[in-house]
Amino acid sequence: MTEKQVNSIIGVIYSIAAIMVLAGAFFKVQHYPNGLSILLYGFMLGTVTSTFDTIRLKKKIKHWKNN
Repeated sequence: MTEKQVNSIIGVIYSIAAIMVLAGAFFKVQHYPNGLSILLYGFMLGTVTSTFDTIRLKKKIKHWKNN
């Protein structure tokens, strides 16, 4: 995969996580079922994506420093 493709996929996953968090918060406020689950899954997806992106960027910075 190219760098541009990876960046676009990460952007899409961040967007999905944000939508899940907003939907979960809305469901929770309206007392709909499974609001907390959606909210937590959105936070977990955002955290995992952020961790992956941070590791990827750290490798990139390390590579630039060595060259």
